Amino acid sequence: MTENGVNWRHAAGVGGAVLVIVYVVLRWWVMRGNVMPHGSWFALFAIVLLSFAVLSGGWEVRTYLRGTSTRPPSPQRARRTLVAAQACVLVGSTIGGWYAAYALLEVGRLSASSAFVGMIQALVLMAASVGAVVAGLLTQGWCRIPKDEEDNDSTGGGPVHV
Repeated sequence: MTENGVNWRHAAGVGGAVLVIVYVVLRWWVMRGNVMPHGSWFALFAIVLLSFAVLSGGWEVRTYLRGTSTRPPSPQRARRTLVAAQACVLVGSTIGGWYAAYALLEVGRLSASSAFVGMIQALVLMAASVGAVVAGLLTQGWCRIPKDEEDNDSTGGGPVHV
């Protein structure tokens, strides 16, 4: 992580690494005569719900920082929202890499009718995962305190000097 938190490079790196690892493992699995694991449409519901929950928490922080809300969120809630947003980026990129590898394997098996359905499902779930990454990055940006509002005290914190 950088000083500014998780960014798109982290997401791309995690997603790319997962894509390569899962592709190799699933290809080995299928070449040994095993059946591809089946995905679930319930995962789409879970990914979308996660994205909306993170966006909802971030919206509260955003409205307060922009001055449109007079009710400040608790510091704990704001911190949890930021951590959830960063987790959403990393989990979304991990899941997206998994489903991208799955879709790539199904492209090679398109002669089977089940492969086409599996590929479409994997592509939809991969797109939802990319949406989760975007939701996490957006929410993380909403939680960023503007530079002019940060504490610029040169004493650097610690106990109060009397």
